[in-house]
Amino acid sequence: MTDDGIDYALDGRSGLRPYAGLKAVRIQLFSPAPHLSALIQLDFAKGWPLIVHSYTPDGQISDGRSGTFVAFVADLHRRLSPQDRARIVFRRGFSPVRHLVITVGAVVIAVPAFGLLLLALVGQVPLGKAIWPGIPGALLAAGFLNLAFWSRPGRYDPERLPDGLWPRN
Repeated sequence: MTDDGIDYALDGRSGLRPYAGLKAVRIQLFSPAPHLSALIQLDFAKGWPLIVHSYTPDGQISDGRSGTFVAFVADLHRRLSPQDRARIVFRRGFSPVRHLVITVGAVVIAVPAFGLLLLALVGQVPLGKAIWPGIPGALLAAGFLNLAFWSRPGRYDPERLPDGLWPRN
């Protein structure tokens, strides 16, 4: 980053995207720190958005890369002028529709899984037959619910970055 904007090189293309052209910032957390999995999408008035990931190109989580990502996000917000902050829309999480799909998916998985385990606890289904599909289904539902929690849509104050970027003390 420079004082004028974001200098980038990507897939043989390079350029400087000025802060004055930045119209929206979206931070998406898939998993909070310390095992950070996140991205920031920078939408400009002209051209394609720039997307920066906290993970490596092959999808691996790397502590070094996570630290660089957090530093990039913090530095970007620090460099924005008060006029930029007033003009730019700061969003967090998935779009409302994507978030709804993930939440409904979690419920669709959770209801049969927990229902099967409940039937086993009250003696309606043998425990051995309920545990194998019930526990993996419950764990899958828990993963989706965790994703739904960390990716809930909304806006954030650029003075206070969203929770989850830094490890809790």
